[in-house]
Amino acid sequence: MKRASAAGGSLRKPAAMGCRFFAPLAVPVMLASPAAASVKKAEIDMQVLAALVKTQAQQIHALQARLAVLEGQSAASHKTPLKQPVRHERVASTGRGNEMPYQSRDAGFSRPEGKPAVAPTILTAHVPSGPPRDPSDDLAAVPLSAPRSATNHGIGWGSPRLTERPAPPGSWGAVSSIPLNSSPAIGVDSSIPYAGRTTHMGGLVLKWGKGLPEFMTPDKQYAFRVRGRILVDYGAAFGSKFHDQNVSRTNLRAVRLGVEGRARELSWVFEGDYSNNEVSVVSAYATWSSRLARHRVEYTLGNKFNDRGFDGSTGSAETVFLDRDLVATSILPVKGWYGLGATFKIYGEGWHVSTQLTGNDVNASNISNNLRDDLTYAFRTHWIPWRSKNALVHLGAWGFYEDVKPAATFSQKIRMLARTNDAFAARINTLPIANSLAGGLEAFGIWKTAWVLGEYGIRDISFRRSYGTTDFGTHRGTVQAASLQTGLFLTGETPNYYALTGQWASPRVLDPVTHGGVGAWEVALRGDWLDGWKMQGGTRGWSATAGVNWYLVDYMRLMLNYTYAHVDNQKGPYVGPTGGNIVGLRAGITF
Repeated sequence: MKRASAAGGSLRKPAAMGCRFFAPLAVPVMLASPAAASVKKAEIDMQVLAALVKTQAQQIHALQARLAVLEGQSAASHKTPLKQPVRHERVASTGRGNEMPYQSRDAGFSRPEGKPAVAPTILTAHVPSGPPRDPSDDLAAVPLSAPRSATNHGIGWGSPRLTERPAPPGSWGAVSSIPLNSSPAIGVDSSIPYAGRTTHMGGLVLKWGKGLPEFMTPDKQYAFRVRGRILVDYGAAFGSKFHDQNVSRTNLRAVRLGVEGRARELSWVFEGDYSNNEVSVVSAYATWSSRLARHRVEYTLGNKFNDRGFDGSTGSAETVFLDRDLVATSILPVKGWYGLGATFKIYGEGWHVSTQLTGNDVNASNISNNLRDDLTYAFRTHWIPWRSKNALVHLGAWGFYEDVKPAATFSQKIRMLARTNDAFAARINTLPIANSLAGGLEAFGIWKTAWVLGEYGIRDISFRRSYGTTDFGTHRGTVQAASLQTGLFLTGETPNYYALTGQWASPRVLDPVTHGGVGAWEVALRGDWLDGWKMQGGTRGWSATAGVNWYLVDYMRLMLNYTYAHVDNQKGPYVGPTGGNIVGLRAGITF
């Protein structure tokens, strides 16, 4: 027994020594076992979650396919009225290089049988796009809605923009942004399809469409951005019998920088102009948007651009030609293009009415010279009586009455060639004005990629009987002008008509140069006529202009104009009839 116990003891000693040797190595192994189990469990959870997501995605795609079939059958069996909202859905493969599945709602046009929707507004897979939006909930009253195309994948999507499809005339998709002289009201700018890159940062949405970020909250209730425009002109004039009128020069038509913002119903704009080595305030106003009798309304206070005629209401960066037509430049109140005061606008389904009560603009020297304002009461309205998927008709009327402060004389210079040539102009040098009453009509139409615009305006002027000790007697005078212009997009774009206010806006380029395309090409012709000959110191003239516009992207274009003009002045430095020509160029960018 002693021998056995001795043997057992001799065996226990090496075992004990081995335990003491491996004990330090066993502790980490024992501690690592729970971590390894946790990692393995996490891998299993991720696999389960991935399988669940894949299954749900397949179910969603199957439901979308069934819904598309049902909608196709419904569309084939029932014709949808033009003004009834129609829901469209198209399902595409999620494979590489294919379109994402989406749903779109088009509140102005029914889809042709057997054809898919033109473009989506609401993404439902892969990319978060916010809650669905009913077009009838938007403050914008125009129901012609063509949302963004299938290639614009929304927030956070960085893939190249492919060629888009043209949108119906007057729809949101026909323009790329609201006009520069319009208020960035809630529900309006966000309704226009956005084709640029969008990112998220710190709870904000950053839109990079024009090179500078626009900051916006995800619910689109608050927004802020820097804005501006740069227009560089060159003109070469020749052919006038007056040598001083044959000049060639460059000119900065506009160099503007400003900011705009929106806080729910309140929006505001402040912008300055730095051209001609001068600093002036152009837009400085605040707008409150609301509802009145189920219509969207805007109340604006501040220094704002006039709403006067089709071309006259359009900003300098959005006109088809280098300058506006003679109706806009000649039938003009004494206070000019801007006025400091109040504006009211109301919008309906294919119409709007605006009224303005303004004095001189904020840059006037009335305060330093202790003078009163030139008060102007103005209105404008437009109406779209007929429209279809390919065509549109616009009718409009406008007018103003002005009470002009006393002065010794009145003079007006109306450029006939271009902004680079002030010398070749129709000049009115006459008696001081007491008041004037003006009005005009406008007619505009679109057929596919072509457009035509006609305008007429007349101004009846009452002159002062006296100024100081000078007696002028009783005199009246009349100035009238007319314009007819037409254009065509050679690359398939829809004319950039902004239906909410009835004016030009920035176009939507289908195949921009920045994505390897050819941009948008437009050709246009215009004829203008002016008659103010019967008044003392009056003038008369006419002009013809041909233009080519190349839109590289939505916000940049190159322009080429040729103009021949004939003018006959009764007074001024260039008296008598003469004709002249000019070739004008412009490079313009807005941001």
